[in-house]
Amino acid sequence: MPWRSATLLATLACPGLADGGAASSVSASAAAVAERLPAILRDRLPEARADLVAALRGKLARRPRHGAAASVFHAAMASPLGFGVPLAAFAARVASPPPTPSRGPLRAVLREWRTQYGVHDACAPRALPPPLDLQHAVAQVRELAAAAVNLQRDALAPRARRQLADGHAALAGLLRDTVTGALRRRERRRLRRFVAKLEAASVGAAVCAGATWAQLADPGWLRALRQLLAAHPKAGATVMHRETTPWGEIVFGGTADGVLHSRALLFLADLGGNDFHGIDGAVDFLGHPQFVVDFGGNDRYESTAPGGFGAGVGRAAIVVDFTGDDRYRSGGQGYGSALFGVGALLDWAGDDRYEAHHNAQGAAWFGVGLLVDGGGNDRYRVGAIGQGVGLPHGMGVLLDVGGDDDYMALGGPPTDYGTPGLADAWAQGVARGLRGIAPGGVGLLVDFNGDDRYDAGSFAQGGGYYRGVGQLLDYGSGRDILFGSRYNAGWGAHGGVGRLFNEAGDDRYATRHIVAGGLAWDYSLAIFHDGSGNDVYRLPGFSFGAAAHASVGVFVDGAGDDEYHGATPAQADTGEPNMAVFFDGESGHDVADWAWKDANDAPSCSRVGQHRLVLLSTDGSLPPCAEGTVERPTP
Repeated sequence: MPWRSATLLATLACPGLADGGAASSVSASAAAVAERLPAILRDRLPEARADLVAALRGKLARRPRHGAAASVFHAAMASPLGFGVPLAAFAARVASPPPTPSRGPLRAVLREWRTQYGVHDACAPRALPPPLDLQHAVAQVRELAAAAVNLQRDALAPRARRQLADGHAALAGLLRDTVTGALRRRERRRLRRFVAKLEAASVGAAVCAGATWAQLADPGWLRALRQLLAAHPKAGATVMHRETTPWGEIVFGGTADGVLHSRALLFLADLGGNDFHGIDGAVDFLGHPQFVVDFGGNDRYESTAPGGFGAGVGRAAIVVDFTGDDRYRSGGQGYGSALFGVGALLDWAGDDRYEAHHNAQGAAWFGVGLLVDGGGNDRYRVGAIGQGVGLPHGMGVLLDVGGDDDYMALGGPPTDYGTPGLADAWAQGVARGLRGIAPGGVGLLVDFNGDDRYDAGSFAQGGGYYRGVGQLLDYGSGRDILFGSRYNAGWGAHGGVGRLFNEAGDDRYATRHIVAGGLAWDYSLAIFHDGSGNDVYRLPGFSFGAAAHASVGVFVDGAGDDEYHGATPAQADTGEPNMAVFFDGESGHDVADWAWKDANDAPSCSRVGQHRLVLLSTDGSLPPCAEGTVERPTP
């Protein structure tokens, strides 16, 4: 089980919460140090706990004008030295056990969204009985479509619906192209009005519409539908049946290869064949849902406009593909994304290719965006805002069950920092708030196995910005490569919470610039944790468990013969209370070229206004505490 060493951080703060095998993937000496760390923090740095908690509570008391941060954010910030216990618990509820076609995660993610945002209105869709024949299946689809449309329309007033549809395209591009700190005054007013309309609507009803429509993804219902399609006299044709409804077309396809173009699609079930599916985008917030299920073949799904396949923009949109090496391509607001709705893509097998411009592959604001890949060597490409990103009031999740996967998010706009050659990403397990407008949501990327590569621009790989909570979790034991640009590999900024956890393997971490690896800035919490393996780190600047402006930055390497290149570990700003922690549990054969001020700077250090802890251990012992000096950081 991948959760065993994931509980090491729980052991650090709350030993009673961890099971007996929590340290199974780390050495005995590392586990011994881990068990002693909470007492060390209490004994050596007692003032840090009180100072930090007081500072954080004062900051968090000033809530944003719009929106509500997710409950996991409040749980993490209420106990910032808990080292990620509520974050790990949230991830376990969403992604444990690993999803399968008979045990899909969509229902669990929808339920967790309601828990996180405190939505308690009644929404309990009944179990959908298997269809008796194709006519019965059509009737069921029509009934659910009518219910989903009514819920979606009740959630949003007609005038607001038109205004959101008119303003969506410009504002979606604006969010991709810049952080809100760089917006002009007129742009900021437009964005604030757009968010206020969404806040005034009933996003809970929109997610309930998605839960109602998601009954079609029930494994038993889909098995029965497949049997009915296979028994049809025209099962070998390209199209067996087509009819029009008030909400779009219902199409049943056979096993022949085909090309299917759709403008207004309600339901498509395809029995097999290597098909091309093309669709126009539909961003009208009318609530017309969409469901696509493909039972076999190497298929291509393409949409050039926002709101194509699996894009829940003002509606519920779900794609389920069972087998084949498939390719998904979209522009902005693509598959597995949501804006005031639910968008999901579940691909259960094959070596697949996912390509999108922005807002795709598990991206959501005011709703739920989900992408699940059940196995295969997959390639994910998004320009910016994707691969498990949560925007305000949203939950964006990407789950990949197995295979050697390649994640890339390098097509975003030039970074607002002005560094030549660097682009912003907002991808790969990140939550992004709109600073001064609305707090961030919840972003999660989980990869369960394989030799994986993560490559992204700035703001990526397990980070939270402005009260968002983002996590990247890799539970495999393969050789992973994580390459970022600025703010990557476990970071938090401006009241954000970020966590990166890598179970095991000989991994490589690097950044094109600075600030990475457990970096927390401005009332934030950041956790980096590599469980075991012979790892290589190249993280210059303010990295390796660094904290500034009343923050907690934690870097933990559980075991292995590691190489460290770059920044001095556990740097802490001297102006405010901070906690900066660097912990290497087994350092007997480590190599480091840190720029230590002198030999005595390596052990744990504490001074007025600054709290640092550096632990380097080979046998469970701890070094003495000495004074050290750290320059004030300037990320």
